[in-house]
Amino acid sequence: MLEIKSNGTDWNAPVQPIHTLIKKLEQKPLDPVYEGMGNFIIKYKNGNQTDNPRYVGCTHFLGHFATIPYVFNVITNEKVVIEELTKAIRMNQERIDYEQLRRNIFSY
Repeated sequence: MLEIKSNGTDWNAPVQPIHTLIKKLEQKPLDPVYEGMGNFIIKYKNGNQTDNPRYVGCTHFLGHFATIPYVFNVITNEKVVIEELTKAIRMNQERIDYEQLRRNIFSY
């Protein structure tokens, strides 16, 4: 199951394919504020009363970029998609510009 709720220039923009998001993750820093909201990647588990039963076993990718208008909200249980997005997000968080943004946000 792959549900792309948002993947584009804003939350209601026409949805772009996953490879567009991966390309953006290679080019521009994410907004570190999402570290406080699940760190961009949220696992749906059995027993968590806030989780929608439909999504149990899925991974939720949620966030936006700091320097360009681009947002994403993707829910999937597809192993390849989970692996690719997780790797791309974690690599993005290793960027120098991401770290600089992170320090600016969390230094207050």
